[in-house]
Amino acid sequence: MTTESVGPLISGSGAVTVTTALVLTVWSPPQQRTLLFVLPGAAGVSTVVTFAYEGPARSAAANWWAAETVALMMLVVVGVRRPGSWTATGLAVLLTTTITLSPLRITMNAVPPSSCSETLQLCLIWAILGMVAMGVGVYLRNLDARGHAIAAAERRAERLSLARDLHDYAAHDVTAVVVLVEAAQVLAKKDPRQALDLLPEIGAAGAQALEAMDHTVQLLAEAPGDRQERALDRAGRRELASGSGGEGKKNTIPLSPSGPRRDLSELVSLVERFNGTGSPEAVLLMAEGTADDLPAEVSAMGYRVIVEALTNVRRHAASASRVEILLRREVVDGAPLLRVQITDDARHPTAEPGLVARAAGAGGTGISGLSERAAALGGSLTAGPHKGDGWRVAVVLPLASSCKAPGGRNLPKG
Repeated sequence: MTTESVGPLISGSGAVTVTTALVLTVWSPPQQRTLLFVLPGAAGVSTVVTFAYEGPARSAAANWWAAETVALMMLVVVGVRRPGSWTATGLAVLLTTTITLSPLRITMNAVPPSSCSETLQLCLIWAILGMVAMGVGVYLRNLDARGHAIAAAERRAERLSLARDLHDYAAHDVTAVVVLVEAAQVLAKKDPRQALDLLPEIGAAGAQALEAMDHTVQLLAEAPGDRQERALDRAGRRELASGSGGEGKKNTIPLSPSGPRRDLSELVSLVERFNGTGSPEAVLLMAEGTADDLPAEVSAMGYRVIVEALTNVRRHAASASRVEILLRREVVDGAPLLRVQITDDARHPTAEPGLVARAAGAGGTGISGLSERAAALGGSLTAGPHKGDGWRVAVVLPLASSCKAPGGRNLPKG
């Protein structure tokens, strides 16, 4: 490296630049300040050697210079790709200038000396190499930005999906709590004992809402930990909310070891919970085996529509006495379909006298959002008055075009 045909300046500068390029290419420094020190340092060493080198300009020195040029191009790519915009611009200009001036160490020491035109041509060629490296860095930077944007969009879509889950399931239980509290207020004036009997149901519905929110928060930002301990904590909190302590376990709803499925396989328990929170009475009209072997997306969609419809009955149809839930398989034009229909008999969709009136539009955008999801599955959802009395929500979903999944996704308990 330090023979007469090379010299310590050329070999030393080449070794520093090549080593720096290899290290920064393999190892991505976590802090931008590292690049702010290392890259200008390498450029400074190369520039000093360019003007301090006094020969000889032989083939061995030219080989070191070529290797250093490649290493500087690698550093340009690193400097453009990783830092912020202004920092990347400054580093790109600095390193490209270093590459452009590097031919002077050969042309100024050649025997006979190179002419000005030859020197300018060689510097221009090396400037083009620097700009090529800059272009590669910009391309990789754009790829990284696109990848980050796609990842951010996926995270946003997942958060929106989880927010919809929270609305679909937690809102159902929160509404049940509100309805039961309002009913207790009315009953307290007539029979305080009946009002006290509603307290365990209020606690159980509140615990359901807490569990739904807990599960959603865990999915949004869950660090690895002891899930079993969190499950036990939720179970204890549910017992506390239901006021049962260690005795009245009939008011608590046990957690499934694998988490709630939130599909039509839980329809019977959903109806039982709804009927346990007061009037109106929900009646399930379903032939045996109707909810068996359904595609996962269809089963989850049907369950969501029923949850949303029952929630709206609690909110807006206090005068209803009966809610019919129809689940039926049909064949239309040779295509198998699933029909889910929820009908109430409320003549006047107003709140019970003496209760606090809810703001208009309190129902949010649940039905409209579910309509979009039904359309995405190739089905349709309708909602409107039923024969002048009550309200009907109906969704028809195709069974043949949906992908069948072996298991359901864990969703908030509602």
